[in-house]
Amino acid sequence: MNKYSFLAFSALIFGQAGAQSFEGNTLPQEVKISGKKSTISLSDKYYKDGKQSLLWQWVAPQSTLVFASPDIAKSVKNFKKRAGVKLWVFNEKPQKTPLVFNFVDAQGQVQYTFDFNLNFTGWRAAWISYSDMWTPDGGKTTEKPIVAMNVISPKNVSNSHIFIDRVSFENYVDRQATPDAQIPENNRHLKRDIWHWGLLHKWEQTPYDLAIPAQISPAQKAQIAQVEKRVKKMYSEKNLSEKESARLLELDQILHISPDGTKGAPLMQKNNVRKGEDVSFIEINDYLDLNSRAYINTKNPKFKNDFIKGVKYMLNQGFAYESGMGTNHHYGYDIKEMFGALWRMEEVLKQENLWNEARKALVFWSGLAETRALVEAKRDELCDSWNTLLTPRLTAALWADTPEEKYRNLKSLSRWISSTLKFTPGTIGGIKIDGTGFHHGGNYPAYSVPGYAGIGEYLNCVEKTDFVLDKPAYDVYKFALKSLVRYANLRDWGLADAGRHPFHPVYGGMSKRAVLAFAYTAVSNPELDKELAADFLRLSKGITPSSEYKKFINLFEKEGVKPSDSPQGFYVFNYASQGIYRYQNYMVSLKGFTQNIWGAELYARDNRYGRYQSYGLVQIIGTANKDGVITERASGFAEDGWDWNRAPGVTSIQLPWDILESPFAGSDMLTQPSTFAGSSRLAEGKYGMFAMKLGEYDVKNFTPSFKAYKSVFCFGNQLICLGSNISNDNKEYPTQTTLFQQTAKQNIVYSYQKNRNGYMFKDFTGTLYYVPKGQDLKIKLREQTSPNDKTKKMAKGLFYSAVLNHGNAPKAQKYAYTVFLNADESQEKRIRKGRLDYQILRQDEVAHIVKDKPSGVEAYAVFKEFRDDKAKLIKEISEQTMVMVQPQNSGILMSVCNPDLDLGDYNYTTSRESGVTHRRVVLNGNFELAKPNEKVEVKHHAGKTEIKVACQHGIPVEFSLNKR
Repeated sequence: MNKYSFLAFSALIFGQAGAQSFEGNTLPQEVKISGKKSTISLSDKYYKDGKQSLLWQWVAPQSTLVFASPDIAKSVKNFKKRAGVKLWVFNEKPQKTPLVFNFVDAQGQVQYTFDFNLNFTGWRAAWISYSDMWTPDGGKTTEKPIVAMNVISPKNVSNSHIFIDRVSFENYVDRQATPDAQIPENNRHLKRDIWHWGLLHKWEQTPYDLAIPAQISPAQKAQIAQVEKRVKKMYSEKNLSEKESARLLELDQILHISPDGTKGAPLMQKNNVRKGEDVSFIEINDYLDLNSRAYINTKNPKFKNDFIKGVKYMLNQGFAYESGMGTNHHYGYDIKEMFGALWRMEEVLKQENLWNEARKALVFWSGLAETRALVEAKRDELCDSWNTLLTPRLTAALWADTPEEKYRNLKSLSRWISSTLKFTPGTIGGIKIDGTGFHHGGNYPAYSVPGYAGIGEYLNCVEKTDFVLDKPAYDVYKFALKSLVRYANLRDWGLADAGRHPFHPVYGGMSKRAVLAFAYTAVSNPELDKELAADFLRLSKGITPSSEYKKFINLFEKEGVKPSDSPQGFYVFNYASQGIYRYQNYMVSLKGFTQNIWGAELYARDNRYGRYQSYGLVQIIGTANKDGVITERASGFAEDGWDWNRAPGVTSIQLPWDILESPFAGSDMLTQPSTFAGSSRLAEGKYGMFAMKLGEYDVKNFTPSFKAYKSVFCFGNQLICLGSNISNDNKEYPTQTTLFQQTAKQNIVYSYQKNRNGYMFKDFTGTLYYVPKGQDLKIKLREQTSPNDKTKKMAKGLFYSAVLNHGNAPKAQKYAYTVFLNADESQEKRIRKGRLDYQILRQDEVAHIVKDKPSGVEAYAVFKEFRDDKAKLIKEISEQTMVMVQPQNSGILMSVCNPDLDLGDYNYTTSRESGVTHRRVVLNGNFELAKPNEKVEVKHHAGKTEIKVACQHGIPVEFSLNKR
């Protein structure tokens, strides 16, 4: 990835050059017409802004509408920033020929042009940047001194009219301006070929590659009936609650739809809503859902009539077939209930002759057309589609007119879903080979897990039919679910994977919906998947069981399934620069970041202070609440009063809030210069380690001189945490390493023991810490005040914390401490006497090396090229390598890992496959592979063994060597 990625999601960053108003009693002076018998006037018949629009009528072979606004010349100065035009056109009668938009200079020469197809009725958007327009000869445009926009009436249409509104000449046209039937190539220079929200029009042009079967069997028809029944059940038909009834009354006022549905509050994509004037997709979604449910339950004709006018309004406003609404990004989150509303009112809509048009619109917006073929190899952000559009697509597939067409649609949909469930390359969305789930170019369970839940709901609907996942897809999906179980405890994943949602009660852990996915998947095939069923039973702890939960609990218990045990051992997730260590009921999350793997998602209004989330995080989640459920909060983590400088385990410069706050105007997926951060393991996870080189880029409020080498070694209940080479030139603020920061209760007493070896103390969860002497340890119990990560509102909290202070502008500082999980009295006594079960063999700028005495395992975090001529076994190791080795009867067990994904430079995401890199280890003595391994090459020379290991995907390569 490049130095740092910057995404500006709001056009407000660039601003609007000027908007043309058609309110009042007078036509704007800048708007003129040419052509005999052509007229322009103000009209209140339709509007997309205010209460009026511009009516253009012509009776001539050709007429020209001229906009000579000075805002055009102003906006084109921002040509390279996607300056352009936004406007809306209302058409009462479809035409076969387009409007032609010409942008001319002072001499009247056409510099830019584009066509706007009139094959529709209702409102449609014309959003296009000057750079996406064409020269008169069809070439690429460049910045020109344009002064006017000429709109040419459609060829061979000598008598017609249109309405135009919401015209503005913009300094920035949304980078996700959506192609549609009006301007199919309005975003033709988009660099991200993997953007997905705006591909509806493209998909609609794709033919099905599966034919409709001539006939299907009675059994297949029964399967379709089962799917229909289950999909309909997903859409609630409950009568409105008091709160929902109040919401419907509110929506009546907000939308103020005319009886014929032709007028109402302008409907816009949510990022383009003008507060107090416009509405977004969610409002019409709720309006249709609530009216349909109210009518189904009460038969009150008011609700029926309001539903009908709501559908007409929706279609008139442009939420229609082959319309892009200007931009449509992230629409899937706002339209889910709309599908259930139309389906339950199908007969009503048919009586009004609205069913076909409304159905066609929603089938289009579901994106079902994408499933006509296999998923494209570079398709990004699959989690959004799994989460928000699977059920709409399943619904749309069932809206076909014949059973045979429904069957074809369902087979295509199931095939498409299976094609998405494969390990995706690079950092594009989807499931990675290590089990992480990617969105926004990183492991992001707040997005991926709702996506998994969407797949689970799909499997519930198609259980034991011809439409379930194929075997390879099932295996990948199950692997993702199992990986989720490993990096969450019980259902919480903690700060390491929080993205922009630290401590969030919803986005910080598995929802009930997500847990149900384990059950739905377990029963989706004829043979029960008892492993996933056991995980469901375990994850359900503390959840008030619904009837659906009870059904599965009873079923699984009847089948003899018991709740699974907590995962144990070390798990490597280097697509997240992360290691997870599970010991007893504890989960330890170890997190770094690199050039390719971001460490935090910082938004202007989310996670403002979260830059340190991955600066060598060591977060322990293992404490149960009063209900016996292990949670992040019960383990001592909460936002009110949280010192954002002090995430556990991190080494950080202690900054004031205004400097710590994200300096980026939009959003940033925080990366750093180093490519070395991640984890490795040995003996299939019995032992594990984490290492990273930490640095910062030279950007505002960051310190490019900041460096630190960090490592954690996991042996039994011990976490040996080391740091070296801690340096920076920030003389104003101190650098510290945080051992822990925990919420505390009033009147809590804390204590620590000091002896000749160092300090021993426990945190409030009972976890034991040992800090060798010679370090500046500070332990405090204090009330803290800190800002909310979204609102900046200050809040207080009582916290217990321990930090190691490295001073201001430290030079080559070190630290060492050990965490003991659930230590017993005998172990505490041994520690007090200095009898440790590990030995730190080296801790400098070259390597951190630790030996576990009971097992004999030695673990090497090598930062620079390593060479030790006095070593008994390992003489040389390549730089930026993790090596673990354990003596065996006739040789050694070894693992070698380069956590770097080797993806090169890119801006936001890349579909480039992880590169193969090689790491070299030289051993004293002659060794040979115990069995062939295609990733390991062994050579011998002068009594030494040279091992060359091919590393890819950050996956450790483990192998045994026998002594010759």
